[in-house]
Amino acid sequence: MENIQINNFKIADLEQAIKNVLHETVVNAVKEQISPNKKIISLFSREETAKTLCISLPTLNEWTKTGIIRALRIGNRVLYRLEDINEALTEVKTTLKRGGQSC
Repeated sequence: MENIQINNFKIADLEQAIKNVLHETVVNAVKEQISPNKKIISLFSREETAKTLCISLPTLNEWTKTGIIRALRIGNRVLYRLEDINEALTEVKTTLKRGGQSC
């Protein structure tokens, strides 16, 4: 181990430097405990999901059974992740045609 030499350094300054380092370390540790860097998952109920997709609950149930949209279950509750809702949406390929009905 190497020797550390401190020249022209006041003890009060050394104490303050150690306090600053300890304070910063403790504050960072507490912040990590309060809000860890974990992914927050947005979950939606069946009603919220059906309302978001503008469909009825029976349609949502059918789509879940056929695998169009993935669902999660906890106990008797069925929940949907935002990622799964967005993944179930597919882009419609359209062509420009003359005539016909438009919505």
